[in-house]
Amino acid sequence: MGQRESSAPLGLRDVSGGKILYDTGFYIEVLRSKSFAQAFRSRYEADIPITFFSSVVIQELLAGATDRLKQAVVEGLYRPFVRNGRIVTPTHSVWEEAGRLLGIMRGQRKDQIDRLTGSFVNDLLIALSARGVGAKVLTLNSGDFTLIRKYLPFSLEILKA
Repeated sequence: MGQRESSAPLGLRDVSGGKILYDTGFYIEVLRSKSFAQAFRSRYEADIPITFFSSVVIQELLAGATDRLKQAVVEGLYRPFVRNGRIVTPTHSVWEEAGRLLGIMRGQRKDQIDRLTGSFVNDLLIALSARGVGAKVLTLNSGDFTLIRKYLPFSLEILKA
């Protein structure tokens, strides 16, 4: 089975309310690697009752699905969550907070200004949305989410492939 490690910085409490939200990279790895999918299958199945799906993750997955077959596979991942009302979508206030945090980060991290666009913005939206509904983010992307944690307390678990 895949390994996991907690990445809660000192002084930050776990703000999740028992809900979890997997990041895009997790689903990409599941689709690309049978061994990864098999290693995490029992964990994912156990997590299903408390798992929510981010509309940001849906957008990222569909953007990478370059034909109808791949789109159908992606839709198979998230459609059950749509049917059960378990989609998390960034609200206006989430977008507003993302803008504020990006401005602060760009002011303080001029050496990483190129990094603070595109998929990083999506990761920030995922983190803010998860925090807003009391969910823990589970990800393979330690870089972006660890940086976000320096500016925003939210519940995070870094998974190991």
